[in-house]
Amino acid sequence: MSPHSKRKAVDTARAAWADLGGCPDWIIALAEECDRTSQRQVAGRIGYSAGAVNQVLANKYKAPTDRIEQAVRGAYLSAVVNCPASGEIAADRCLEIQRQPWAATNPQRVRLFTACRSGCPHSRINPKPGNEEDAC
Repeated sequence: MSPHSKRKAVDTARAAWADLGGCPDWIIALAEECDRTSQRQVAGRIGYSAGAVNQVLANKYKAPTDRIEQAVRGAYLSAVVNCPASGEIAADRCLEIQRQPWAATNPQRVRLFTACRSGCPHSRINPKPGNEEDAC
């Protein structure tokens, strides 16, 4: 297939999201970055699989997209959050920190782990009772 006949991710996303009143800005940012690099590279940057990125672009992702949206906004739209342990950080970095397991490797890592599980408004962690290490 020639490069001119290849359908761009932006075109795919716009078509897939058209029935919902248009493509959200974060979907366009995701698609543009996929066109600029690759779905695999974008997926690695935001912490998801290339298949998940493909499904989101095609509006076929079955799970809620709020975490992917936050990752995309942090990685490609300069979205930041105010972390109680670190101050202002990129939104995608916030999600990355939340996924890290417990490790007492340094005091900042301990503060971050604790903050993510102590009522931080940006936390997506739903720990099971008695299992404080259960991250998203």
